[in-house]
Amino acid sequence: MREFTTDEVKEQFINHVKMLIEYWDKIENKTTKEKLNGFAHSLLATIDGSSVDLPAFVLAPSPHIDDKRYHIENGENYYSENNNVKCDISGNLHQLLYK
Repeated sequence: MREFTTDEVKEQFINHVKMLIEYWDKIENKTTKEKLNGFAHSLLATIDGSSVDLPAFVLAPSPHIDDKRYHIENGENYYSENNNVKCDISGNLHQLLYK
């Protein structure tokens, strides 16, 4: 057996999001806001590891390389750099959703 590739994990995650969209779209007797809240809750629960089909996901800030210096120069707080993620699926998920 082998480890899933990053592309495979992206595909699994996107497919799960599409399933959540379909699920919440078919719910009857709920307002649009209730459906959107339900979808958001389901998505966050997925990220937290509450899905049967997917593990929890790391969700961390990923600032631009120049952000830290810029904020320090402007006397502002800045986000920490997180460069130790092995299977980062972020970056183009919004594009993959409609592929």
